Amino acid sequence: MTVPNGEGLELGLPWVEDLRWHRDQCRQSRFQWSGSEALLAATEFTRGRHDFTSLMDLRELNEGRRAATEYAAVCQRAFGEAVRQARRAICPTSWVTVAAELDSTVDDCSASSHFATWSSPADRTNAQVDRVHRIVDGLYFSNPLIRAWELKQLWDLYKAAENILEDTVIDLVVELDRQRRAQDIADAIGVITIAGLHHRISLQRSRRGTVGDPRRRPNQYR
Repeated sequence: MTVPNGEGLELGLPWVEDLRWHRDQCRQSRFQWSGSEALLAATEFTRGRHDFTSLMDLRELNEGRRAATEYAAVCQRAFGEAVRQARRAICPTSWVTVAAELDSTVDDCSASSHFATWSSPADRTNAQVDRVHRIVDGLYFSNPLIRAWELKQLWDLYKAAENILEDTVIDLVVELDRQRRAQDIADAIGVITIAGLHHRISLQRSRRGTVGDPRRRPNQYR
């Protein structure tokens, strides 16, 4: 892993070294997940259902997708709180070093920190976040950078679940397009106009493709 210019490392070198040691010893992270676990996480928001065929199913599926988005947002805010603390010690003037060490982006780190700053403690915790905190608290070496890394794995899991559900929503939208009025479909997924419906389809297809596209394959470490 390359850290651009070694920026800020004098201030937080022990934390950076501890994270690198942690990743080496844990084969990247203690909190690990597979593609099948991402699928299982998605079904947490569909009450275990896998098959959806009707307009009513679409409405319920979209509600599950919204719930997954909200859950992922809690995980993001938890990550944001940890990454904000890490940046404060490592390089208070830039996100570059922290983002590089976390295999993240400056935008993701900055946005997550912002969301955490304007949230209450209750808005950045849930059962899975608590689980990750317990994992990190039990480590021999623990610091906010390691905590941010482990929470990022959790956030990535629920982002993957959210993506799986959005894929399923759009696949069903396209299937129902041959059977139901476009406005009825738009109403079922909470989109006001048919143009908005087409935009949502286009956005998902451009990012994730159709069934079988390799971009749909959940992968923890990219």
